[in-house]
Amino acid sequence: MLERENRSIALPSGRPRSLLALLLMASGTPISRDRLIDELWGEHPPASAVSALHVHLSKLRELLGDLMVRDAAGYSMRTEGFELDCARFDALVTRARSEPAEARVLLREALGLVRGEPLCDVPAEGGVAQWRRALEEKCLQAQLLRIDADMAAGATGELVPELETLVSAHPFEERIWGQLMLALYRSGRQADALDAFARARRALASELGLEPGEQLLRLQTQMLQHELDGGTELLAAPEPVVATAELVAPASPEPPRRASNLPAAVTKLVGREPELAILQSLLTDADVRVVTLIGPGGVGKTRLAIELARRIEPDYRDGAVFVRLERLTDPALVAAEIASALGHRAGTDGPGADGLARYLRDLELLLVIDNFEHLLPAAVLVSELLELTPQIKVLVSSRTALRIRGERLLTVQPLELPTGGSDDEIVASPAVQLFVERARAAEAGLDLTPDSYRTIAAICEALDGLPLAIELAASRAHLLTLEDIHEQLSRPLVIGERSLRDLPDRHQTLRATIGWSYDLLSEAAQAVLRAAGVFIGGFTLAALEAVVGRMPADELAELQESSLVRRQADARRFEMLELVRAFAREKCQDAGESANVAARHRRYFAELAAPASAEFDIGVEVGLLSIRLRAEHANIRAAFDDAVANGDEESATMLALALRPLWIAGNLRQESIEFAERLLGRFSLSGPDELALLRIVAALEHGSGEWQRRFADRAAELGDSEALGVATAQLFAVAITARDREEMARLHPVLESLISDETSPRVLGWVYYSLFGEAYLDNRFEPAYENACLSVERARETGHSYMLVCALEARLLARSAMDRGITQPEVAEVFELACSYGVHSVVVAAIWFVARYAAAVDPESARRWLTLAERISTEFEAAPSLEEVLRAETMEVLGITDLGPLLAAAPPFDQATALDDVAAWVASRSPTEVAPRDPVLRP
Repeated sequence: MLERENRSIALPSGRPRSLLALLLMASGTPISRDRLIDELWGEHPPASAVSALHVHLSKLRELLGDLMVRDAAGYSMRTEGFELDCARFDALVTRARSEPAEARVLLREALGLVRGEPLCDVPAEGGVAQWRRALEEKCLQAQLLRIDADMAAGATGELVPELETLVSAHPFEERIWGQLMLALYRSGRQADALDAFARARRALASELGLEPGEQLLRLQTQMLQHELDGGTELLAAPEPVVATAELVAPASPEPPRRASNLPAAVTKLVGREPELAILQSLLTDADVRVVTLIGPGGVGKTRLAIELARRIEPDYRDGAVFVRLERLTDPALVAAEIASALGHRAGTDGPGADGLARYLRDLELLLVIDNFEHLLPAAVLVSELLELTPQIKVLVSSRTALRIRGERLLTVQPLELPTGGSDDEIVASPAVQLFVERARAAEAGLDLTPDSYRTIAAICEALDGLPLAIELAASRAHLLTLEDIHEQLSRPLVIGERSLRDLPDRHQTLRATIGWSYDLLSEAAQAVLRAAGVFIGGFTLAALEAVVGRMPADELAELQESSLVRRQADARRFEMLELVRAFAREKCQDAGESANVAARHRRYFAELAAPASAEFDIGVEVGLLSIRLRAEHANIRAAFDDAVANGDEESATMLALALRPLWIAGNLRQESIEFAERLLGRFSLSGPDELALLRIVAALEHGSGEWQRRFADRAAELGDSEALGVATAQLFAVAITARDREEMARLHPVLESLISDETSPRVLGWVYYSLFGEAYLDNRFEPAYENACLSVERARETGHSYMLVCALEARLLARSAMDRGITQPEVAEVFELACSYGVHSVVVAAIWFVARYAAAVDPESARRWLTLAERISTEFEAAPSLEEVLRAETMEVLGITDLGPLLAAAPPFDQATALDDVAAWVASRSPTEVAPRDPVLRP
């Protein structure tokens, strides 16, 4: 139940409730968008996961207000302003441990807070499942502490039913068996107490193959020898809230804590608090015995493992032991290396390799094993130790998972790069912070300006945020300027040469770091890695198969296990760090395979992209096509470059024409011009292909009209009347934008001549749209409205989505000017269609409609939407349109003469979230509401 200001708040069900649970469990630690998606949808999220997440967050924000926070690291809950029962539970148990006299009262109060299964209406997966298990373990331990306190206060037989229930639920918890034996013995039931010991022995032997531990054995001996008669020793114990083993008998002195052999940190750990929090949570879970940190070389696994061990070592009675495996080459020597590490700790006699399990049997220890990837056959040893040593936990760093039962994996990611381009966002980036710290260690007097930080951000981005790469680059700051270091990134694999002498050989250069992993691969996997280097921006299994020439599923799995390849957020795609890709390309070149690999890559993407070109020509929605192409944009560009360089006209043409939906959706004007110039300058295309290319470039170009005229001239030369009609409409649109009435007058008769039964509906739609614009400019709103309606009809007839959204915006512009009012249903229709189509220019126009509508009914929201439209327009170079008059009107109504201050004060924005907010605001308005509009035309 959620209560706020003394009133209950009904929470939404389903994923919003799961989302709230995740944020509360994080205790103020930000959770990234990607992790929230993983938690809510698992390994295979839907394509709409990002927008759905924003909707759920918006609902929670409405309920929680400022309790929910978003920053560069993700989403979180404030640590103040609310109280959780689980936090109060922890506080009461902590007090009970430190205040023995009040322990019974405090523990009963704590356990009274546990009412049924926690989060019973939230799916128990991922982080929620971990949290539940941790809470269940806490509750069990609190219950056992309370039983200890009751026994110390004189309780005996009345505890037996409760303890019998507990041993049934937890048959392998020796502490509970000891409490049951003691309760039975004290109540005069010695035979039953000894029978309980026999039952415990059978349970441990039959299920685990183990004998009872030393504490239970000692308790049995004391009962047989009647050394516990009356239990006076126990009643006199000075602290009632202690473990059962301490209540059993006068305990032998606790052995002195072993000295730590953890390596001392020589540098500060930067940007790893979220991972440390996750790891601490994992290792406090009673069900987790082994955690493996996996990730590419140089990502910081060892440093993270050492820092974690240093922080949690006090929680283990016998501390932590660090075992280095980097210099071993024989898996059979791993046991001896672990034994040696145990023996080198001060005050201990190390075991031999054969006696390792016996030595560890009664220890409570964290075993940290570093650099396991080249000794994987020895993973069986870790599994055996876990079975034979119930109080040992193992933390492993490896580029490859051990693949043993019970293993929990945490992939260590590169450090977070700047999420935006502002100075504050750059400075806050963990990757930048690491570079600055290491650079200042190398050059104490390093003077940094905002421009310096931007150069550092570029360096970190080129190095994939990989900590080792950043440290190696920063270590040259005493020899090179930041600009020089940035220049060296053209050869990133040699970064680090003659830099840090105290690094292991495998970390002396980035080439050596990646080469260490490469050398561990099978020959087949090495060949697949070399071929995969041709991909830019990731690849699918089908693409990799085409480039390799066979199905490489097993080799791809090997590359994933070695942390050289990883899955993208879309689980169907894979990617490599840019540094790994550079290594793979270098190896491919050395092997003489580059030309063949590039040719297969080029042919595959030409064939993959061809259907999008055909579908675009018949009017399939641009948004749908662009989504399919967006993931492969970089690969298609690279394939086009290769096709042009190798004179492959067919592939180059297919690739360029296939990108048209993406150019329209993203308003990629400059890229379309670049492709057209290179393609037409290199090859003589067929007439239809040339016109198709010129048409899209002309549609995107806004300004001089050069490409529109080129399109019109070529259409006239080829005698293509439909292309000429579209080109004329495009030239008219340029004239409208420029308010060039002379050009409009020249073209008007041509447009009028196109209105006939012989003209295709698609051309007629653009003709009517052009005539709408001319009439609107002349303040002739009724004919403007009539032409817009005719454009809508033709768009619906042809199924042309882009024409339809443009025509609907035109119709609303004209109708609202004619009737002096904007209605909520019209705005909602235009905004929804514009967002679903996804072209930035029409999205900006739709937001202008919302802002103009809001200016009359909600001025504060109008300022927000006006600012949003400006930011999208600036960021994506949205083309100017006649609807821009709404921007001027909105500013006039609001009394704004300069949007600069509003833009400067606006917080960082996520476009999908912002559009969700606009949609929610529009939906909140009454369908009968009409916002007055007095059109203000800016000639």
